[in-house]
Amino acid sequence: MKNKILIEFIKEKYYEQKMSVEYELQLTKIMELEKKFTKDFSKNKWREYFNLDLAISELHSIEIEQILDFATEIIKSISIST
Repeated sequence: MKNKILIEFIKEKYYEQKMSVEYELQLTKIMELEKKFTKDFSKNKWREYFNLDLAISELHSIEIEQILDFATEIIKSISIST
């Protein structure tokens, strides 16, 4: 990744921001659905679910880094052409 320091800086600053009401409502909804979905899980199912959630989180992190890298490249190309 070409812009690793810039991407880490942007991610850090983003996570310092206050969540929007829309985000908080969606997060609450997801947590309620997850609680309902997992209420009868055995220890084994919990472990499988945790591993799935971890893999999804890792994919999401990669996606965010790729989006930020793409955005910084676009910004650089706009800056160079002006």
